[in-house]
Amino acid sequence: MAKKCIVTIGREYGSGGREIGEKLAEKLGFSFYDRNLLGLVSEQSGVSEDSLSERDERLERHHFPYRIETMSEELFHLQSNIMLKKAREESCVIVGRCSDIVLKDFANTVHIFIYADEEDRIVRIRERNNLDEVKARKLMKQTEKIRRSYYQYYTDCEWGTRENKDLLINSSKTGIEGSVEVIIAYLKIRGLIEDK
Repeated sequence: MAKKCIVTIGREYGSGGREIGEKLAEKLGFSFYDRNLLGLVSEQSGVSEDSLSERDERLERHHFPYRIETMSEELFHLQSNIMLKKAREESCVIVGRCSDIVLKDFANTVHIFIYADEEDRIVRIRERNNLDEVKARKLMKQTEKIRRSYYQYYTDCEWGTRENKDLLINSSKTGIEGSVEVIIAYLKIRGLIEDK
């Protein structure tokens, strides 16, 4: 029986990280978790997926002098518990949601960060969201700021650095398919998947 293998993917907005994760999971026959975690949280919590979606990978500020857990914090904890459960049960690819830190103590886990040249990211954001360049650039900067704040709040680590990462890939140089192949080659070198 093949051993379990978990791949976590952090990504810059517009780098293709989600697509890379999805294609990787498909090629390896692994489960894939990203925004679909919200559906699992919704089933567990009874909170609508739309309501959860508004808070996904975002911080909410406390409006009270005493500490009350915000919906974003509750969502983070529920998603973390689901990621831990899935990592114990099956081989999977998990995108974002501080999964590199949540699963840092799991054996047979590889933590990857996908980045890309800014202009390539802008092109991808424009095409995906049907935006002009100015709006795409603004969306990229806003999303990066939100992700950075979220990651740093929950992990006390700096987002987008090599800290807690096994592999950093510039998808501008390797493309989507090439990035998938780089990750597969790395998993084989580490002996985490079999060379077929």
